[in-house]
Amino acid sequence: MSEIPTMASPETAELIKTLTRRLTPTDARLNYLTDLLKPMLGVGEPEDRNAFYAASRMLGCTPAFAKNVVGAVARRGSAKAWRRWRARKPALPVFEVPPLAPNIVGFVYFASPLSAPNVVKIGISTNLERRLRDLEVETGEEHRIARWFVGTTVDEAVAQFAVAGRRITGKWFKTEEPGQIPGFLPMGLDGMRQVLGADLLTGRAV
Repeated sequence: MSEIPTMASPETAELIKTLTRRLTPTDARLNYLTDLLKPMLGVGEPEDRNAFYAASRMLGCTPAFAKNVVGAVARRGSAKAWRRWRARKPALPVFEVPPLAPNIVGFVYFASPLSAPNVVKIGISTNLERRLRDLEVETGEEHRIARWFVGTTVDEAVAQFAVAGRRITGKWFKTEEPGQIPGFLPMGLDGMRQVLGADLLTGRAV
């Protein structure tokens, strides 16, 4: 278990801190979400439901409104430009994002049963060691963390969407054995598809 990263371990604590700081300002959080979710605006339910639900938790609104916000920021080119436009519309309510809630930032993980390395569960947790124990209790199988990166619940949903074509059920996907990529920060849906698509197929570490 010593190789499993923790929220306090030196190699990841700074990444957690950096991403949390990055997501604190309103404009930064809106741009982050727009970068990840803009390519999903044309996708219908239910494929995009989890991603926009996760975004709604970061914006303090409904999933439908989160989708509208992402679309509006994308059309204006940046969160700053969109908020400047809103400020000129006195009839619109003030838009304020809430403080970042606990468990929004953590480890997006890819866990495989030892008996089936071509099957992977994509989830998020702030405690990977405990998550592995829970998976063992839930399935009766020992698991290992094959890949992880520091991200948010939105990254988790986008990662699942990026490999949706290989879904077995729920958060479980069929794939080749992936490699671990510590420190992988969000790249947007297209970037995530490129990385996950290549590496989930070949097992090549980045």
